[in-house]
Amino acid sequence: MVIFDMKKVLFLLSGVGLLAILTLYFFQDSDVKGRLRLGDNSYMEDVSIVQKKEGATSFTLNAQKAVFMTAQDVQLTVLKIFFPAKDLILTSESGTYNTETKDLNIEGNIKAATKDYDILTKKLRWDATKNELFSDDKVTIVGKSKNFHIEGEDLTAAGDIATLHKNVKAVFNGRENQ
Repeated sequence: MVIFDMKKVLFLLSGVGLLAILTLYFFQDSDVKGRLRLGDNSYMEDVSIVQKKEGATSFTLNAQKAVFMTAQDVQLTVLKIFFPAKDLILTSESGTYNTETKDLNIEGNIKAATKDYDILTKKLRWDATKNELFSDDKVTIVGKSKNFHIEGEDLTAAGDIATLHKNVKAVFNGRENQ
């Protein structure tokens, strides 16, 4: 009978010990928070990045895949970016997002669409500190409801103004202007 009671006591002590260990593990009061550590060439799929400035959303970026090339640079594929202030949707094959500066270099077949016009180019750069888009490449702007077509190089876009600085050619209602 003593042996039987000893088994019960050992079983009870091991159960209490296991319960104590689990309680300490799950309910520990610690300042250490879990951190996501991503090394070079780590990746995520179906990524969404929301950039806010002074509480307002500057843009929402969605990408099929994000590969962390370095601690700061993230290579993105199959991009779709929504700029709510302009009601503009930009699509592209790829881009690189800098997590420190919040700058974005976009490459590939880029199309920026609004209700009134489309902008087509191969390269764009978003400067987050200036809140401006830049391109040194050929840029084409095509009107949707109004008949116009503009081509040029060296684009700067800020606020409601887009400026082409070089080799500008424009066609309005079938009449060419240079």
